Amino acid sequence: LTSSACCFPQDDKMNEKYGSLIPKSKVFDGKRRKILFDSTKCIGCRQCIHACKDWHDHRRTSVYELSATNWITIEPPVLEGLSSLWARNSCMHCEFPMCAAVCPVEAITKYEEGPVGINEKTCIGCEYCIYACPWGVITKSDVTHKVGKCTMCIDLVGEDKSPFCVQTCPAGALEFGLEEGISAEASKRAHENGGCLYGDKEAGGTQLLYVLKEKNVDYGLRPVGLERYPKHKIPVGLMIKDLFTLRCGFKGKIRALYLAIIHPRRVIYRYWP
Repeated sequence: LTSSACCFPQDDKMNEKYGSLIPKSKVFDGKRRKILFDSTKCIGCRQCIHACKDWHDHRRTSVYELSATNWITIEPPVLEGLSSLWARNSCMHCEFPMCAAVCPVEAITKYEEGPVGINEKTCIGCEYCIYACPWGVITKSDVTHKVGKCTMCIDLVGEDKSPFCVQTCPAGALEFGLEEGISAEASKRAHENGGCLYGDKEAGGTQLLYVLKEKNVDYGLRPVGLERYPKHKIPVGLMIKDLFTLRCGFKGKIRALYLAIIHPRRVIYRYWP
């Protein structure tokens, strides 16, 4: 992965108040990409989940709940054939990722191509991102004490390939491509099915578009608002503890302090959103 900075259309008021909130970089050609999930085609087989586990070498733990070894779920949590509606639950790869904005050590990066990635080596396990994520899709490992989530297969995107879940879907419910084409195709399908889109405007927009034929609440999807960088709900007690203890380690404390000096207005959003 390269470390060159890139520019995103930011909310001027947010930039004025907090400065550049998120670390940004580029992994391939800088062209924005999206994943399309078509609920009208999904059959609930969960092959995407097993593919994700295989690609990331995760243990065969439960596929019905998110965990450090399970980054995707298909809702509702019932066997294939027992529901008429299916929805994917995973990282949405927000255009304005709150998880990256609150991370005190810059362990989370927004890539120009779309993915939001977590650097496990940099992560100190503070859990701020878990509380900040409006979709609740970030989990922490009891073994490594690091956080994890869907990466949109950044390594494959860096080779101009589709995420592994997309490659293995037997029903054609998942597609991947450049933003313009995927957005147009999603809108077309939603219109043809008399349905709607989800993920195109929520939290300021995401890189994962859903084509739904019913209301999002019928799929068990969260009713996330349209606001960019909404107020997070990091427990005050947790933040105070981190200010006065070495809960996340000495090196993490030093890195967080250094970055707070460089980006003081990020601290404002983190502690006083």
